[in-house]
Amino acid sequence: MTGSDADRYRRSRELLARAQASIPGGVTSSVRAGAVPLPLYFDRGAGSRLWDVDGNEYIDFLLAYGPSFLGHSPPAVAEALSQQAQRGLTFGAQHAAEAEAAERVLRAVPGAEKVMFASTGSEAVAVALRVARAYTNRPKVVKFQGHYHGWLDGMFASVGNAMSPEHPAENLAWPQTAGTSPGATADTLTCRWNDLEALSQLMAERGHEIAAVIVEPVNVNGGVILPSPGMLALIRDLTARNGAVLIFDEVITGFRIALGGAQERYGIQADLAVFAKAIAGGFPVSAIAGSDELVSVINDGQLAHNGTFNGNPMGMAAVIATLDVLLGSADEIYPRLERLGNRLADGLAALSPSLTVRSIGPICATSFDEPADVVRIQDRTGGDVDKQQAFATGLIDRGIHSTGLWYLSTAHTEGDVDAALETAADVMATIT
Repeated sequence: MTGSDADRYRRSRELLARAQASIPGGVTSSVRAGAVPLPLYFDRGAGSRLWDVDGNEYIDFLLAYGPSFLGHSPPAVAEALSQQAQRGLTFGAQHAAEAEAAERVLRAVPGAEKVMFASTGSEAVAVALRVARAYTNRPKVVKFQGHYHGWLDGMFASVGNAMSPEHPAENLAWPQTAGTSPGATADTLTCRWNDLEALSQLMAERGHEIAAVIVEPVNVNGGVILPSPGMLALIRDLTARNGAVLIFDEVITGFRIALGGAQERYGIQADLAVFAKAIAGGFPVSAIAGSDELVSVINDGQLAHNGTFNGNPMGMAAVIATLDVLLGSADEIYPRLERLGNRLADGLAALSPSLTVRSIGPICATSFDEPADVVRIQDRTGGDVDKQQAFATGLIDRGIHSTGLWYLSTAHTEGDVDAALETAADVMATIT
């Protein structure tokens, strides 16, 4: 830490003011606008650490909202990118690393036979939905309330924790932002997460219209809400019986809660799965993996999968380097992350009865005064948002970077977890 409390973030404040003159709101993603104590400006990262432009050091548990699964600037990825940059940044054409990267993805993902690349999770979801609609020749898609599948029209809907007053009916999706095309959500149906009866009824009534059911197998974006026993198996059964495509959105869980993601961890194989964050060590790459039969709609020319930066050489170099680390050391990496994650979650839960903790492996979420048995995002209504904000601010002021979402990377140590728990205890003493 440097400087007094009064000027701890002086340079960040100056840069934010400068950015506000040329960038709407001063930030390039709306999520960052609500950062506490302000949108910080970072200068560099290494391993489990970040340093901001004021010289403050942090143990980072946010990991750029997940992508830095190998820690910041992992040497293997940095070296691969450096070597590729000297050969070319992008070609808009084929290169050998495309197949090399794809082969590694298929080694890791259960049951996958083909993989397509894009740049972001939102793009990957759009591709998966288009494949499902082309394959089934049906228009409708089912998503679960509180699940986030990117910011594109049609899917950026019904993410919040309350029903929309304009659309009180249970299965109608409502846009999450202004500017959404009025018809964008017309083919998006919603269902309450972990409501087995409601899903069964919806599929019985409208299964013949439904091209796909898309799901965060763990609702991380809604606050790390795990699937109830039997939920994922029911989705798998209902989609198969109704001829719909099951899409796992593993943008967060992929390569993180197991090498093979949620499909491996829960023993449920999806028809299509989309990946992003952890796949390329912090570089922007996404992937869509599925069966030969499904992607036949691309092979035979029915469906166009376009994108100048799809499979670009820099991205593929990052995928190869990242997956070589994970594939080569999976037997050590994943049990260790499981132990560290449990230690973090158990330690946080022991701090106060008012601190609610939900976790799976190396992912943890903390909030205040929520029910212990949250099974869907609606159950979170009533939590103490002011306490949560004070907790997050106190952590950041003391050098622990977390918003209430906690990610562990392969670079985190037991000492990092101990420091986080000690700091969290100090902060808790000031707000309870």
